Amino acid sequence: MSEDPQIGKRLGFLYPLAHKILRTHELWSPSRWIPHSALATDLYILSCWIIEIIIIFLMTSFQNTEILWICLFISIFRYLDLMFVLLSILVKGFYKNKDWASSHRVTFLVVCNAIEIMVLFAIFYFGFDKLYPGIGSTEPPIDNFFQALYFSVNTGTCIGFGTPSPDGWITKLLTMFEGSSIVLIVIAVIGYISNEKSKENKKHE
Repeated sequence: MSEDPQIGKRLGFLYPLAHKILRTHELWSPSRWIPHSALATDLYILSCWIIEIIIIFLMTSFQNTEILWICLFISIFRYLDLMFVLLSILVKGFYKNKDWASSHRVTFLVVCNAIEIMVLFAIFYFGFDKLYPGIGSTEPPIDNFFQALYFSVNTGTCIGFGTPSPDGWITKLLTMFEGSSIVLIVIAVIGYISNEKSKENKKHE
């Protein structure tokens, strides 16, 4: 990344603040420690999906408090990792990184991230429903992981059939986060493609 931008440029104090927060991603995220290659990125994403499949198996097979909390903690960590990546795409026009891939690859990876986010929120809905049946519940209640995934996809794609619907305040909070995350993905993809197209047009002028 480039040096911290000066206060007052582009987004005022928000820009350098966002810049500093995003730089912390390099300190705690495994996605920033892997080699900058397409193969390494694909293997990292594949390993995340495998871990999430294992998490789903553990949560549905052994529904005790300790396992549920461990699975939720790992899933929350991955969700935060994804959000930092998407926010980095949004501010790409404000700082330069020579390691960004082509616009087609970024679009494909972000779509994969959108699917992964819906799976992660299904894990959240299922886990919190089992841990806190009152404040983490839906109406009708989620009985299995497929119902949690169904509810997550409905929320993430803004279909909203109304069954199930969020009942407890934790579930309502999660639905707001999921909806906002998917909107962020759409903005990130559109913004990135627009930026790349603008660069191409300037080259041809």
